Amino acid sequence: MRCPVCERAELVEKVQNYHYRECGLGNVVLTGITVRSCPECGALVPKIPRMEALHDCIAHALVKKEERLTPEEIVFLRKSLGWSGADFADNLHCDKSQVSKWENGRVPMSKQNELLFREIVARGKKIDDYKRTDAARKEAGKVVSLFVSMDDSKRQWTDEWREAA
Repeated sequence: MRCPVCERAELVEKVQNYHYRECGLGNVVLTGITVRSCPECGALVPKIPRMEALHDCIAHALVKKEERLTPEEIVFLRKSLGWSGADFADNLHCDKSQVSKWENGRVPMSKQNELLFREIVARGKKIDDYKRTDAARKEAGKVVSLFVSMDDSKRQWTDEWREAA
């Protein structure tokens, strides 16, 4: 394969560590991956297998870290959920300008919002339907109750939201 940058030389493959800046985080190093390098211009082209699984792994590590999330980590996690800034604001019930302040480091995210956000990421689920479902129930005047029962075969509790009879 020829260098995609200078197009003058063939790339040379080598197994090495790679500083993965493309993910938007400055502190992620991929260890022992194949990296193609150009002997002419020095360009590096990593071969990154299972990209989605890699990003899930990074997100999981960020959720578990003890320190507060940095603005770059907040952006990475938001994107890992597939959320726009507006989606993020809707799901955390805040203003879009607040999200911008968190992501640009002008204002730290509150501990409560950060814990909620970490939990959302840990579960790996989008919760963009919370507001709409709630509003639809109110408009329709429906009474919805939580029914909880023991599933003896699985020896665990199960739950289901249903309209009350």
